[in-house]
Amino acid sequence: MPTQFPVRRLPQLFLITLAAVLATGCQGGGKEYDMKGSPERIFNDAVKDIAGGNYPEGIRKLELLESRFPFSDPAKQAQLDLLYAYYKNREAESAVDQADQFIRENPTHPRVDYAYYIRGLVYFEGGANFLERTFNADMAKRPPQEARQSFQSLQTLVQNYPKSPYAADARQRMVYLRNRLADYELSVAKYYMKRGAYIGALNRARGLIETYDGAPAVSGALKIAEEAYRRLDMDDLALVTANVRADNLNQPDLVNPAASAALLSEQQSLAGGAPLSDKPALRAQRWEARAGLALSNSADVDFKGGTAADIDSGLGFQLGIAWHYSDRLQFGSTFAYDQKDYTVEVAGDEENESFKTKGSLDTTSLMFDVAYDILTGPLTPYVSGGVGWNWVDTNIVDQPPEIGCWWDPWYGYVCTSYQNTKTVSGLAYQVGVGMRWDFSDVFALDGGYRMRWVDFENADGTPSFDGLELNFGWKF
Repeated sequence: MPTQFPVRRLPQLFLITLAAVLATGCQGGGKEYDMKGSPERIFNDAVKDIAGGNYPEGIRKLELLESRFPFSDPAKQAQLDLLYAYYKNREAESAVDQADQFIRENPTHPRVDYAYYIRGLVYFEGGANFLERTFNADMAKRPPQEARQSFQSLQTLVQNYPKSPYAADARQRMVYLRNRLADYELSVAKYYMKRGAYIGALNRARGLIETYDGAPAVSGALKIAEEAYRRLDMDDLALVTANVRADNLNQPDLVNPAASAALLSEQQSLAGGAPLSDKPALRAQRWEARAGLALSNSADVDFKGGTAADIDSGLGFQLGIAWHYSDRLQFGSTFAYDQKDYTVEVAGDEENESFKTKGSLDTTSLMFDVAYDILTGPLTPYVSGGVGWNWVDTNIVDQPPEIGCWWDPWYGYVCTSYQNTKTVSGLAYQVGVGMRWDFSDVFALDGGYRMRWVDFENADGTPSFDGLELNFGWKF
């Protein structure tokens, strides 16, 4: 007779078994490192791992060295190597914390300049995320916290350690960061101008000119200052600003464009090769007319009483108009039409009685929609939603024909007939996702997937219809 365990002991047995499995898995996940080695051995093994690109293992050994032998000479050297390993393993927060700790504990160390340099690199490469790099987001409109922190670290390096081997590279990166900060100030000044806050725009433009004199954005700041003065009826100051801008246009840039371009290419390489684009989408405060195609997928609709309709897929067209409130948010209206075939099984008067019929239906809709572009660049994913009304003409005759006759002076006595058909309508609402590409200042393409629900009378529940759409837009 088999042994029976009491039920109350099963959780304890399960936990013991799970612990044994986890312990076995940890031991079998890789070669167990001998923790009894000397500080020099642990340090040398970690250096080999880092040199071979195995940064996680190198980090593990260096952290072990610091915890077991915190006052040894290899442990002091390990602080800088651990900083480098964190940076290469893309552990930004750990790298910054390690750099701050090293600077705080070793302010006179002969290699403290390296800690400032790596700290600046971490923030330098943290300016754009994966989506922004992939879809060419306009980085000038993003608050440049990382750029400011990177500039401060590199500036400290250049000012306090001008003979450092990292100073030359730090200066070139500072050129790019300085231009990046100036571009952001210019985008804020443009935003104030667009909203009619002319004093705020003027203050931003003046601050840009004073702080980032020589940056390419200075010309744009002078132009905004001139326009702001004119809007404030200060024509004399506007004329002075215009003359200053004209004189600066004839002067060579104080910024080295070759160094900035080379640095930008270097940043793209460090970020994984994805291009960055400063080209704005130019959507805000503009109207857009659009036309496109809509492919509706097949759908099944059940009605009260047992009738069921099998609707085929169909291709239609849609026309719309939209107002871009900003580079991200737009409001609009869309009219759509399509024609689809269907097969319907109509329930009879008797139980289990039914008969089939085929036909085609015409669908029209008028939707009021809103769309939100995830990014401000020319290529961006978007989400959308809308509410409106949907009409369906089943082309099923529901009344006897009506005949009308009249005398035509050319054709003589003419008679024609007309028959009403069954039409149903209902409230419609939808959501969608897709991609948008503003390939020029005027034209754009967008395509996506949408799901629509229509509240038809006598329908069993709320039928849903999905499909794909492709639109061509003209901004004006």
